[in-house]
Amino acid sequence: MATTQPLRISSTVAARKGIGFITTQAQERPVTLTSHGKPVAVVMSAAERDEQRRLLRDVELKVLGMAANLVADRSAMLTTDQAREKLRGSDR
Repeated sequence: MATTQPLRISSTVAARKGIGFITTQAQERPVTLTSHGKPVAVVMSAAERDEQRRLLRDVELKVLGMAANLVADRSAMLTTDQAREKLRGSDR
């Protein structure tokens, strides 16, 4: 995975060096391609991308769990009879 500093390289230089150079570098660290000094693309290894997706999925699940707990804490549990009464009351 990304254990060294990301490589920042202009797209012109990257094109001159070739796709083999970029893919080899991306196995070791993310490669940021720039145009006129501004980042335009990032090339990373499939393993790094998979790890980032796994981490994002884990965070999403934690956030959803926390939101569900907040909703559950604020919700009042009703018995069947209480729910029936509330429903009947809304008809009037």
